[in-house]
Amino acid sequence: MNWPFMHRLISVLIAIAVPAVASQVNGEVAIEFIVLGAVIGLAYWYWGPTGTLL
Repeated sequence: MNWPFMHRLISVLIAIAVPAVASQVNGEVAIEFIVLGAVIGLAYWYWGPTGTLL
């Protein structure tokens, strides 16, 4: 597998994992957990594992 594909795959998995864990813990999925997963996944996709120099 090449790096761009793995990077996208990890981003999607992070976006899916946050609401999945929240549903396992709480028994339901609230919209804020879906948004949180999307934001974390998007942040990983944008900045990647190397981070950024702010």
